[in-house]
Amino acid sequence: MKKNIAKEKTLSSFTQIDDNIWTLVYENDYGLDELLEKGVGNIMDAVFFLQKKVRTAIMPNPTHGGFACSTFNAKNPEGHHMLGRNFDYKAAPCTVCWTSPEKGYKSVSIIDTTFFIHGTEHFSLKNSKKHQRVLGAPYMAMDGINEKGFSIAVLEIKSKATKQQTGKKPIITTVAIRAALDKCATVDEAIELFKQYDMHDSIFINYHYQLADAEGNSAIIEYVNNEMHVIRQEKKDECLALTNYFLTEGGDNHDGRGYDRYSRIKKTLKANDGVITDDAAMKLLSDCTLNYKHPQLGHQVITLWSAVYNCTEKSVLLCAGMDYDKKYRLSIDKPGEIIVAE
Repeated sequence: MKKNIAKEKTLSSFTQIDDNIWTLVYENDYGLDELLEKGVGNIMDAVFFLQKKVRTAIMPNPTHGGFACSTFNAKNPEGHHMLGRNFDYKAAPCTVCWTSPEKGYKSVSIIDTTFFIHGTEHFSLKNSKKHQRVLGAPYMAMDGINEKGFSIAVLEIKSKATKQQTGKKPIITTVAIRAALDKCATVDEAIELFKQYDMHDSIFINYHYQLADAEGNSAIIEYVNNEMHVIRQEKKDECLALTNYFLTEGGDNHDGRGYDRYSRIKKTLKANDGVITDDAAMKLLSDCTLNYKHPQLGHQVITLWSAVYNCTEKSVLLCAGMDYDKKYRLSIDKPGEIIVAE
């Protein structure tokens, strides 16, 4: 059998940076256009497609972890547009994944490593069977940025999952994120892409999204009663923010989980007229972290990573595992390279 060089290179690139971060340079074909044409109405549709596409056993590990998260857009003093993002979930490492599809934009995205590798004992590269699950990584991104400076992040709302039935091709949460990163240069393009599909939320709960681009545009996409809604800036460069309740009228979860974080973000951005340094954006994210024991499931919920996506430079400032003394910088143009920031 002919050896798949791209697949082997992808697997061999999976590298541990520290206790909280892994990196992956994805060179294998993940067949996005094929998957979109086929339609994906649930996680198992994506799993079966990938098992056939990359010819290896892939099984995601969806976990219940107290998913929360915070996002906001802002501008730094140099005029660079940014998207700040906290990902809150069951304590685990994250994986930074670079992709460079033949028919799409290059991007870098971040993934909760336990979505494809379950348990600390499986993080070793010696466990090749579990290791091969990283071949599903492009479809597990929670946030990211592409070479055009378009950035996107997903957040949870404790509300009924979206399952649109309008006759369009179905799409699930993480496949929509991948499609937006691969195909969209601007916020407007991403909104139009979302409109082309019937959204089926991935794990039985509602999700909403914040988008940002290199021109200073930002928007929020929410689904209320299976209807897509878009919240746009009232003026260019206005700072939007998002946590874990609906901003759209008619939603059944308002001023709920995350209202304190939302208020803190909006207050800070307003006090600075929406202009803060990259480091100040990271400081704001650190002020909005979560760290508690889940009352029902018993595990620790933390902010797995905080990322400041610079849509102008197409780069990322990253802290992981709530270690804000250790900051990393990475860019789309340097796959696999992650350096400690000064």
